[in-house]
Formats: sequence, C-alpha cells, structure tokens
Amino acid sequence: MPRWTFEIIAESLAPSEKSTIAREATKIYTDVGFPKFWVNVFFHENDPNNFYIGADSSKNVFLVINHTARTFESVAHRLGFLDRVDTILRPILEPKGLHWEFNIHEHPAQNWRMNGMIPPVNKPDVLQNWVSQNKPVPY
Repeated sequence: MPRWTFEIIAESLAPSEKSTIAREATKIYTDVGFPKFWVNVFFHENDPNNFYIGADSSKNVFLVINHTARTFESVAHRLGFLDRVDTILRPILEPKGLHWEFNIHEHPAQNWRMNGMIPPVNKPDVLQNWVSQNKPVPY
C-alpha cells in the first residue's frame, strides 16, 4: 500500500502532469512486483489562503509517502528510492518554480488489510494472482 498524498495550491499542476506523476509513481512499485491497485496517488488542492509555509502563503508542494507492504532493506535501497522520486518530481515542478518537500512513513505491514484480508506480500503465488487480476482476490 504505497500512498502518495500531495498538498498543492489549486491549479498549480495540470491534469496531464498529475497523470504523469501517478503513472510514474505506480511504475516504481509495479517494477518490483506489486499490483497496480495497491498504489494510491492523491492531489489535495488548497486555496492559497489555506497553505502556509513559515507563516507565509506559499506555492510549495508537500508530499507524504506512506509505505506499508515493505520497508527499505538497506540504506542503498532507501537512497535509490529517494532519487527515483526526485526524477519524477523535478522535471514537472522545477520548471514551474515550485519548491517541493517530501517524507516517507513506513508502517507495520501487520496493521494493513484489504477487503478484510492480509495482503499476500509474502505469498508469491497469491500475489501474482492479485497482480494479474489487478484486484484483491480471496485466498
């Protein structure tokens, strides 16, 4: 369950840019065998009067990434992931003069359920069925 939640000023990103970010974020996870439907990307658009950084109205972008299925296996994996996120965001945000910040929260997988089931992170055959059907399938 990766969940990317963006806090942005309304209309700072075009629908096509949001779609590109969602597609590229999803690819990070499908490249390592996760089902597409596990990846959630939200864009919360805020009025400039409701978005402050350092007591000033801001056009910054703030992103929180929640991970539950797995945690980073090593510092190298974590740094590689951070670089990959940057390669998604930089080409879209930097030309617009938008500053961005993100952080990642890793949650215990034992607290995660989909349709009441424990997702089959450690059950490769079941996970492959979820990938191929792109939905949670009882097992």
